[in-house]
Amino acid sequence: MQVRQALGSKVSRERIGTELEGMFNGASPAAAVRLLQQLCLFPQVFTPPQQLQQLLGNAFGGPCTELIEAAQALLQEVGLQLSEEDRRLFLLAALLLPLRRLSYSLKNRQQAASSHIIRESLKWRVKEVEGVAALHAHAVDLTQVLHDVNGAGAVESSPEQTRVQFGRSIRQLKHHWKLGVLLVPLLQLPAAAPLGVEPAAAAEEPAAAAAAAAGGGGSEPGQRVEGQLQQQVDAVQSLLAAAAGFGLEDCWQWKPLLDGKQLIELLSVPKGPMLGALTAAVVDWQLAHPKGSEQECIEHIRQLYSSGQLQPAAGSRGKNR
Repeated sequence: MQVRQALGSKVSRERIGTELEGMFNGASPAAAVRLLQQLCLFPQVFTPPQQLQQLLGNAFGGPCTELIEAAQALLQEVGLQLSEEDRRLFLLAALLLPLRRLSYSLKNRQQAASSHIIRESLKWRVKEVEGVAALHAHAVDLTQVLHDVNGAGAVESSPEQTRVQFGRSIRQLKHHWKLGVLLVPLLQLPAAAPLGVEPAAAAEEPAAAAAAAAGGGGSEPGQRVEGQLQQQVDAVQSLLAAAAGFGLEDCWQWKPLLDGKQLIELLSVPKGPMLGALTAAVVDWQLAHPKGSEQECIEHIRQLYSSGQLQPAAGSRGKNR
């Protein structure tokens, strides 16, 4: 009790964040987090915003700890070589995965609970706040890509649609896209069920059905865990192989075949939302046709624009696609 009180009042958040960073960079971050959970210190370290503390209670560290343990085991089994910074970001995103749907109001704006924990409780950097938010958002999208690649999607998607969806996520995550791929099988674990939201809302995610089914498996606990780990490895390898097969591994570095100036000259379109939508359409076409030529892209964009089907980009959605 005294230790918990001291963490809450006498130890600075900066010091807590520094110590935790050392734990995450160590040999077994999952063991360190498990110890915090066993000592009932998890809520004092990963403190959620005050508005959500009653909703979450003190037990939310359980599923979070399970997720970082699963993430560490998966990373070791897959064998992907990550930098220290990327490894830390992946493990943090995995730990906070159960909180991905939880938000609170701050100055009349909705803020992610995980962002508060990283920014205010751990005093870690903005790039980690943004990195975790992006990984959480696109891991859900990549789950649908995995279903399509494996032929298990609820609605059959064409190869072009799958390539575009996959490519969009890769372009948004940039050099962190493999971290998003690593999160996909973790989303299917029961511990990853979104905390603090209605069951009906949680069930909207593509991973929900798979997570519900993940509670079964082998007849013995050891067999079940081993089988789950192999399924997770298979999922990661399927997505990595699909990215290579689709020619999308470095698509986050691609420049649009047609830039804004070319589109203005080609279609006499003014600068504004429609130009953003056209640029996004160019990138989507490239993702669907990685070996396509500039002339083929021009013909497609002309036809798309003249058909009137293209809607002006809303806000910044057309950027970085």
